[in-house]
Amino acid sequence: MRSFSAWALALLLLIASGTLGFVFSLYTHREPPDEEVQSVQVFHYPALFVQQLSGDPRAGEKIYKEFCVSCHAKNPVIDVKAPQVGKEKDWRRRRTRKDLLARTIRGVGAMPARGGCFECSDAQLQLAIDYMLKK
Repeated sequence: MRSFSAWALALLLLIASGTLGFVFSLYTHREPPDEEVQSVQVFHYPALFVQQLSGDPRAGEKIYKEFCVSCHAKNPVIDVKAPQVGKEKDWRRRRTRKDLLARTIRGVGAMPARGGCFECSDAQLQLAIDYMLKK
């Protein structure tokens, strides 16, 4: 009789644990309030984004923030040992602006060709490089 009650208690605890886990998962995966949903960018149109930058005096900064910041920020989200904005020694050994543009166009190390901005013109890439060098 004793082994049956231990078995029944174990089964009861297992059922209770599963039920509590299910209820908790429903609570944590509920739909967010409408204001959170509206702030999420659902679509990414790089060609349209780059096209809108024509003649924009802050184009280099905007391209940096859209395509470059993940790896080149002071505290990068993706740490691939890319030169970081604000660290002059990281950029000094990479020679000239022309060389930086050539490296960006062909890609280097973990950086894809054109820095991932396939829609950017060479001039727009240069603006982003210049922005990073100034910072």
